[in-house]
Amino acid sequence: REPEDSEEPPTKMKNPAPMRPFQVVVNLFATPKYREWDPTPIVAYSFAIFYGLMTADVVYAAGMILISRFLVPKFLGGTRSEAVMLLQRVLYICGGVGLVLGLLSGSYLGNIHTMFGLGDPGLVAGVQRLLQNPLIFVILALFIGFIHVNIGNVLALIKMVKERNRGAIVAKVGLFSLQFGALYIIRAVMNVDIPSVLGLIIRMPQFSPQVYDVSLYFAIAGIGMIVAGNFIEKGGLGAILWLFDITGILGDIMSYARIAGVGLATYYLATVFNMLGPLFGDLLPFSGMVGVIAGGALSILILVIGHTVNLLLSVLTGFIHSLRLCFVEFLFKFYEGGGRIYSPFKLIKRQPVLVGAKS
Repeated sequence: REPEDSEEPPTKMKNPAPMRPFQVVVNLFATPKYREWDPTPIVAYSFAIFYGLMTADVVYAAGMILISRFLVPKFLGGTRSEAVMLLQRVLYICGGVGLVLGLLSGSYLGNIHTMFGLGDPGLVAGVQRLLQNPLIFVILALFIGFIHVNIGNVLALIKMVKERNRGAIVAKVGLFSLQFGALYIIRAVMNVDIPSVLGLIIRMPQFSPQVYDVSLYFAIAGIGMIVAGNFIEKGGLGAILWLFDITGILGDIMSYARIAGVGLATYYLATVFNMLGPLFGDLLPFSGMVGVIAGGALSILILVIGHTVNLLLSVLTGFIHSLRLCFVEFLFKFYEGGGRIYSPFKLIKRQPVLVGAKS
């Protein structure tokens, strides 16, 4: 039978096979309630893309896949539970995204190809430009953040409409209006045209002056709706809390700059180790064949230690920051959780063993 409104059955999450491993990520935040929408599909795409952008290097991504296969089960007590296997698949998928982006951008242990005088191995110059130019990478990260945050806001608006929360609906619509009004604010305060900035990553036509004039009215209307919505929902306290809605959207989008920060740190740290290895090898006070062998051995040692440390840092920080972006900047906007995972009752029949029986 269908459950009654007062009943809260356990939740059995059903997702396509490629997305199923990311149920682990959602459950780390909270299991969806029986009647709640499961955000796993969006989390799957966003988590994999964030992680892949932060570890966009062929060798590091391959190393992450190997760590997932052989070391993750040992770190988690040697268990082969379903949760551990799903976590491994999450890391396999994220490592695969990083591997593809590394191939396209030509990143192999950073720029190690320059040590051997090889040509640029990048397959797509546009992807290489996006991921290795600091300014463009930051703009790309903020653009991704703008899209991701507003997907969360749209889902929050849908939830508020279902709950008939009038104040929250007015405030959320005002937030969308204010974001369009940001075109005028950014141009007036920073003297920056959004089309010119986004033109570094995508082709975009310039806006006419009338667009900026209309944008100003949207900004004024958005602020008014945010104030009114907070006042309707929270009373007199809302006359103060509306400020946090405005600063919150800016802080949420700016938080995605961490994608570029971790990705660029991974690349430039690898580049530094590629420079330090030969540099220290040449400083040894030996000459002839002994100097060549000793210098080469020291260079290799520095490269191995440095890139191993960088690999572990990129795997750890990529996972942590991807979790943060999916949890704090996305799920907190609309997702409640609090459900129970469906776990059917089982009887395990053990094979009887006769002890001391005569043959």
